[in-house]
Amino acid sequence: MDVALSDPRKACRSRRFAAGVAWMVSLLGLLTASCGPYPRDIEGSFDRIGTSKVIRVGVVEGSIRPTNSAVATAYLRRLRAATGATPRITSGSSEPLLASLETGDLDLVIGEFALDSPWNTQATLIEPIAERTVGDRPIGLSPIARNGENRWIMVLEREVRDLKAGE
Repeated sequence: MDVALSDPRKACRSRRFAAGVAWMVSLLGLLTASCGPYPRDIEGSFDRIGTSKVIRVGVVEGSIRPTNSAVATAYLRRLRAATGATPRITSGSSEPLLASLETGDLDLVIGEFALDSPWNTQATLIEPIAERTVGDRPIGLSPIARNGENRWIMVLEREVRDLKAGE
């Protein structure tokens, strides 16, 4: 005779164990099903760039100067190598470019911004690729991406870090 069947306490523990295992398997199934390419882009910027082979870049007029043009060019070259996409550059003033970024008409804006810029909450300011000081205020030549485009933002951040590290 089976001991688990003859002892009600063991039978109860055995059923609880089986229920626990079933719960864990179900949870594992749900977690696996929810996995996909991580991190994700809410609006699919990274995938669109990969498909179209174009990075739509807005450059804020007056931000690229002789002292930082080489680093800006090197950054765009790095993005081209990382994505296989060609930067298509549009120049303009900051507000219209950032509005175009916000609506998804641009993938990236590069311009000089203070770290406490009001756009810092409406878009993702990436670490600056070049910096200068105006008065007492540090200003960075920063790539800016649309909030929620996490996979694309990771690429932008990685390329800034690697550029600064000289890789």
